Amino acid sequence: MSDKKKVEHSDQWWAERRREYIAKNDLLMESHPDWEFIPPIEFYRVLFPEGFLETKGVMIDWDEPGGGKPNAIALQFTNEFYKAKTKAGKEYDKRRIKRFTITDDLDGITERVSDSNDKNEAVFCAPVSYFGKARNGGNARFLHAFAIDLDGVGPQELSNVLKQISNGYAPNLPRWPSLPQPTFLVNSGTGFHLYYVLEKPIPLHPRFVPFLEEFKDKLTDYIWRDTTSQLEEKQFQGIYQAFRMPGTPTKLNGKTADSKIEDKYEAVAFCHYVGEGWDRKPYLCSLEYLLGYAGSKNDGKDAEELLKLMETGGKTPIEQAKGLWPEWYRTRIVEGRKANGRWTNNRALYDWWLKRIKDEATDHHRYWCLNALASYADKCGVPYDELERDALALVPHLESLTTREDNHFSEQDALAAIQGYGDGSMHKLKVETISRRSAIGISRNKRNGQKQVDHLEEARAIRDIRQRRKKANWWDDGNRNGAPTKRDEILAYAAEHPDASHAAIAKALGVSRTTVIKWLKPDAAVAPPADNAEGSMSIEEAVEKAIDEHLSLLIRKHGQVIMTDREDLDSEGVLVDRLKKGGDWAFGRFFERVAEENGKCRDKLSDQGLVDKPMQLKL
Repeated sequence: MSDKKKVEHSDQWWAERRREYIAKNDLLMESHPDWEFIPPIEFYRVLFPEGFLETKGVMIDWDEPGGGKPNAIALQFTNEFYKAKTKAGKEYDKRRIKRFTITDDLDGITERVSDSNDKNEAVFCAPVSYFGKARNGGNARFLHAFAIDLDGVGPQELSNVLKQISNGYAPNLPRWPSLPQPTFLVNSGTGFHLYYVLEKPIPLHPRFVPFLEEFKDKLTDYIWRDTTSQLEEKQFQGIYQAFRMPGTPTKLNGKTADSKIEDKYEAVAFCHYVGEGWDRKPYLCSLEYLLGYAGSKNDGKDAEELLKLMETGGKTPIEQAKGLWPEWYRTRIVEGRKANGRWTNNRALYDWWLKRIKDEATDHHRYWCLNALASYADKCGVPYDELERDALALVPHLESLTTREDNHFSEQDALAAIQGYGDGSMHKLKVETISRRSAIGISRNKRNGQKQVDHLEEARAIRDIRQRRKKANWWDDGNRNGAPTKRDEILAYAAEHPDASHAAIAKALGVSRTTVIKWLKPDAAVAPPADNAEGSMSIEEAVEKAIDEHLSLLIRKHGQVIMTDREDLDSEGVLVDRLKKGGDWAFGRFFERVAEENGKCRDKLSDQGLVDKPMQLKL
């Protein structure tokens, strides 16, 4: 790793950016009559319609009878600094950030515009409404718009954006030359923000947040291209990302309250209107419209469920929830139990990503590199104190990657990137999402589109053939006391191939997937020793085989992972026998596999899912 010299922009560079800022405003106002300047107060009235936010002075808890209404939150980054301490106790200089609640009257918008210009301080607001004063995912109530931040937008790139938007409805053109029609364009200084304000705000139900995050990444990927930005590296933001408030200062004003810049370079918003006369109003788009550009996952099923949820304003009646999520209803409502625990990955995964940040991080993706580091720390059981030390130690190197004077990276940025450590969303970050946001490629072994049971069957057949050629036992390479050796092999292979799946490691080493899971899970119980109940098959392998056959049978019989009655249970004597012999380890493995299948067809589960059936047998 070699830190390069930081780029310092000259006064001439800043002067050129200011000229481009003015040129972009002139382009919209003089050459594109379908885009009109919109004042900040009207901008936020479109984003947060009258009556949607909480009335000023009225504070009703959202979960009380009658419910309350959400509010918006503005963050003002002051020019003041103070001594703060991290969670691990390290002292550092922290910028004072003031939080302001925005209520239905929108008086807070006018106040922030006036105050920020007097002090030359940046103000940010996310297109999200919250319950309470804390701006976090747990309090987020509705997503009002997808806002895309395009950086490196000059006059030519803006012209391209406007042209491609106008192509959006041309039936004779393929989709790629077109861009979806946004509600607002905001000249943020050196870049542009595209706001896609939704006809109906999307309720931020935890079940759908991962889908919305992935969808916004796909939408960003579609919009950010070589014709719309001067920068090759795409930059991704989450759905909770706050954006510079229209009417407030940009970076072009300088950094301090006593800046010598005479002219005010504020973020300026432009609106696309539809209709005429009394029917004239700002354009709003539907989720279905945007899905046509960016697509959806899971064959559109998640989008379908989301659209149904939106029809109820995000409030799912308890009886409906019982049908949609029976497992959740049983465990959380009927039994009053907390959510199940989660698997922990091997520490090598965290160390591998730490090294990749040092070797491959780039200027515009530093935040997401550290955000992913927090995710891996969460998954690998790395304590926060260690994560914090590692993240702060990377700051000098990450700052050295700065290519633009207006995009430095500080300790405060690093701490913001890892602040989500410990919450559920960090643990659920997918490999594809991490790779896309960090701009660090992560290869992933695939099953070539096969079902897991078929892939495992082929892998085991190949393993057995190879073992017969070597005249060895597959479970221990001919050494019945060789489990510790196999453990070392698995750990070593996982460290060398951190992106390899459990199945891939098993295939490479000629062991079962369960053995891999056992040795890569630090707190896992030791699996039982070999058993001759089925020839040369160990109990471990026998359990895996019985579970495979059991789930396969159920899917063939019912089309889903479900048992309809007690007779189905009685027919699964082989499975019950194997689970008994395997003990706690076997039941843990069984529940893991059931959870995997239930996750694929959760909406099809009955009130009495498979997972609770073995318990009813009092094993």
